[in-house]
Amino acid sequence: MKKHKAISIFLVFFVLWAWDNVHAQNFELNKIVPVKNIKLHSIKDRYKISLPIPQRWKIKQATLSFRYSNSTALLSYKSRLVVYLDDIPLSQFVLDPKDAEKTALVDMPGRMLTPGYHSLTFEVAQHSERECEDPFAPELWSVIKLGEATLSVDYEKKAIPLSLSAISEYIGDPKIFPSQKINLVLSSLDREWLEIGAIVAGGLGARMQYRPVQITVSSHITQDVDNVVIATRKELSKLGVPHGTDSRGPWIEITHIPLPSTSNSTHEQADFDRTHALILVTGDDMGQVKRAALAISSMSFPFPQGPYVQVEKTILPEIEPYHRKQALYPGEPVRFKDLGFKTHVFKGMTREPKKVEFFLPSDLYIKPNQYAVLLLHFGFSSALRKDSTMKIELNGKPVSSVHLDNENGAFYERYKILLPTYLFKPGKNVLSFDSTLIPLIIKRCEGFHDMNLFLTLFDDSTMLFPSMDHWGKMPEIGYFFDSGFPFDRKITGEGAAFLLLDKDFHAATLAMNLAAYLGQISGMSPAEISVVFDPSDAKDKDLMVIGQASKLPQDIDQKAPIGLFGQSAQIRYPQFLDLTQVSKRSMWQKLEEKLESYSRLFPVAGKNQISEVHGQKVKLDEKTGLLMEFESPFRKGKSILLWTGKDSGVFLSASQMLWSGRLRSLASGDLVLYSTTDPKKVYSFKIGPDYYTGRLSKTEKVDFLLRSYPWLFYSVLGVCFLVLAVIFGAYLRWRRKKRLAHEI
Repeated sequence: MKKHKAISIFLVFFVLWAWDNVHAQNFELNKIVPVKNIKLHSIKDRYKISLPIPQRWKIKQATLSFRYSNSTALLSYKSRLVVYLDDIPLSQFVLDPKDAEKTALVDMPGRMLTPGYHSLTFEVAQHSERECEDPFAPELWSVIKLGEATLSVDYEKKAIPLSLSAISEYIGDPKIFPSQKINLVLSSLDREWLEIGAIVAGGLGARMQYRPVQITVSSHITQDVDNVVIATRKELSKLGVPHGTDSRGPWIEITHIPLPSTSNSTHEQADFDRTHALILVTGDDMGQVKRAALAISSMSFPFPQGPYVQVEKTILPEIEPYHRKQALYPGEPVRFKDLGFKTHVFKGMTREPKKVEFFLPSDLYIKPNQYAVLLLHFGFSSALRKDSTMKIELNGKPVSSVHLDNENGAFYERYKILLPTYLFKPGKNVLSFDSTLIPLIIKRCEGFHDMNLFLTLFDDSTMLFPSMDHWGKMPEIGYFFDSGFPFDRKITGEGAAFLLLDKDFHAATLAMNLAAYLGQISGMSPAEISVVFDPSDAKDKDLMVIGQASKLPQDIDQKAPIGLFGQSAQIRYPQFLDLTQVSKRSMWQKLEEKLESYSRLFPVAGKNQISEVHGQKVKLDEKTGLLMEFESPFRKGKSILLWTGKDSGVFLSASQMLWSGRLRSLASGDLVLYSTTDPKKVYSFKIGPDYYTGRLSKTEKVDFLLRSYPWLFYSVLGVCFLVLAVIFGAYLRWRRKKRLAHEI
């Protein structure tokens, strides 16, 4: 009887454990992969995405749900939409003109969804004529609404192995969706511990590559998430953290999360949540803990296979300013492969462009009258019609096209294309290649095939951007979300600091998320970033200030674009309408605009009308957060990025919105207002004065002054003409005098 009772209890606990680890969840597809609604053309077209499956999930079943619409001119009996997973067809749908708007469900068996990346392909065959059809007829189209698609996943969480290699495979896995959640356990919020926490957070962000990682900070272990404990060995026992060794020195160890009911038990007796990891970053003193933090933030795969490692030494590479991942260094040729591009083959008549994403320094003084050089390495097949092309776009604008006019095929190395520098922008840029490959023989009533059509673009193609000085116009909050500027001048964080106005866990959470964000953008943990509580400790640095509005120092408050926190508020708003087009202008203003419109040397900038509002007793509510950027009152050319609100609760919302696409896409200017309860409410303004950051050479200073003040340029030009006229007139008078003297 006792035996049967024990078996029954075991089965009950097993069922409860299995139930707790089985999850059925719906995800928005655009939160997993960057997709949007797509339009497929011609008689045959396709679109492919890469679907990530995390290592820590065992997928039992997944269902993709999406809507699609097709042209009513299609013939239903031979028009189809087929969905492939790893080139294996899963579902096919009739493109019926009588029912042109449908919802599709695609079931994906778990045995096919092993950990890794899987290609999910949407391919259409579209026909509008029974015979003699035009393969590029405009009525051949279908729209697949992937931007609104959902993915339902039934999965089971795996037990995390007690091996440090699990940090890369299970915890720092960029395939985890929609985001990774990690809790940092700090023994205190003192400056030194927060700086070590920023090192670990930055390393986690860099390891996740492109996936959001939401970090919380607490003084205790949190259940149902992975935890990283940063403390000395003496403090581990105070925190109730089990550890399996008493060895000395810097130490990194992985174990499982102890369950709350047995958190005070010994390591051998405790029950654990084996689906989440507890990572210990420890040492005998703070210096050793920092050494372990540097090791775990910079250690690349594969990690050691054991559950712990003793760190002897950590040597970080020397990083030059403005060097980072996917960076285009002015004056240096950069290969496409160093920008993350892999050799790509364009096949058939499908229209699927390939992109090269790269970053330029946000404070680069881009002069418009120069050219960047593309040296392309590519080859294409024979039997291409002479109007086949490869189109090149920069930031969404067509800039060039390569004529594939050799019917016998060709292979090119160092094919030179010039791109005007004024088409580039500070921060992130996107270079896109798109092919139009047309068969040589394609007649209306004759069959044709496109299996032999290809164009291969190799990853050893290079791009060279001319050398330019660093002199950027600020403020621009969009630069921070785009590339981390101005805190990315050195990706190690040197020259940057967090200024926390209070020792608060909410403010610390935002600071750690900002460190993770910088690590993810740059590809390296900001190991040298400082944390201060007094602005006098970092006057010569770019500051990220985090604090309640009521606790802002007076010199920072007065420098901010809006002063909501004093006795009187002064706000400068742009007018609802641009009234400058109808307002009266002087003759000199009209002449200046006319000259600027004819000249490529000067950008034509609008002169916006600004209204000013003065008020008193302006208050913030708990649901509103503010993000502002302005010049530091402590050092000219340095910047302050201020995160503030009525109370510290706004920082928790800010740390989550930091990773949201809406805030990143809408943030610009020098003031961003956002709602902590409604993520759709994000408002950006440019209301404060401009300033410049960086340094110009003497010759570039002259160029900058002439470009910034067109009348100065024209005045100098006029003076030069006048001097030349005087010299030429004097020369003519001398020649005349000499000639007359000779005649006499």
